[in-house]
Amino acid sequence: MNSKKIMIIAGGSGGHVFPGLAIAKHLIKKGWDVNWIGTRNKIEAEIIPKYNIKIHFIKIQGLRNASLKNLIFSPINILNSYFQVRKIIKKWMPDIMLGMGGYVSGPSGIAAWSCKIPFVLHEQNKIAGITNKLLSKISTKNMQAFSGTLLNAEVVGNPVRENIINVPPPVERFKNRKGPLRILIIGGSQGASIFNKTLPEISFFLKEKVIIWHQSGNHDFQFTRKKYKKYSSYKHIISAFIENIEEAYAWADIIISRSGALTVSEITVVGLGAIFIPYPHKDKQQYLNAEDLKKNGAAKIIEQSTFSTKLVIKILNSLNREKLFLMAKKAYSLGMRNSTSKISKIIHDVSGKI
Repeated sequence: MNSKKIMIIAGGSGGHVFPGLAIAKHLIKKGWDVNWIGTRNKIEAEIIPKYNIKIHFIKIQGLRNASLKNLIFSPINILNSYFQVRKIIKKWMPDIMLGMGGYVSGPSGIAAWSCKIPFVLHEQNKIAGITNKLLSKISTKNMQAFSGTLLNAEVVGNPVRENIINVPPPVERFKNRKGPLRILIIGGSQGASIFNKTLPEISFFLKEKVIIWHQSGNHDFQFTRKKYKKYSSYKHIISAFIENIEEAYAWADIIISRSGALTVSEITVVGLGAIFIPYPHKDKQQYLNAEDLKKNGAAKIIEQSTFSTKLVIKILNSLNREKLFLMAKKAYSLGMRNSTSKISKIIHDVSGKI
């Protein structure tokens, strides 16, 4: 019997690529043959080949902050991308295609529809992007991480990596934990300059009350390290990128981070109290991603316009490990730990495979 074949479409950022990869690994274990569509100059080009998944590159770029020249030529570029994907589809003949977001999704979803290949769509954020809003009208089945994002979409959560799902729950992690409060600072895979500039100073005022593990991103790594050295004699951990993020989640009492969809989902799966500083998107997508955690008492949200070292110090001074354990339990109660298997079942059902 031939392997079942799926083409996964995801690119541009870890928030699109890593959930797609979790699905890919799960399906490969079940005997599926997986190919990927992405772009050559983004994170997927580096990550996907490491897992022996064949990736097809198409030429496409986003229109946000695009130059006038790129805007003028964008219809031609999108059309070219559409024909590139159709060619890939005709050659490989997948049983089904899964769109996980990024610029590659637009022409790929339309190509799947035009080739009459079942096309399932997953939206990671609380607010859907323009591409997914349009594709949801022609897709075979829509899935969403949060309720109320797309019409006629099933709530399935965001798929997270198995290593993260396997992190012990808060009741085990916090048992007999002593010493300074452990603060994990994550600004996304690239880091966040607002954290790199301000958190070293905050560490100075909190002194030995806290120990910090700070992901700075490559660009600001040396700058952030120097700032901690200047402000603090305490032995904080500064990493350009935390490869085994599950170890950092297991170590932490609280996280200070942006509230991208995948980060929010991972925090609920692990169970960790949070201080979110959402990236100030016009549509407030990151704020809305974190809102349920705030309402549930699992997180505090500081909008970037009101962010200050004084406010963060005030919040951290009001917390102790007992309060953080309660926040972690509340976060854990919101976690959807079976997202990957839910999405996998939908893919099986839509493709008509058993």
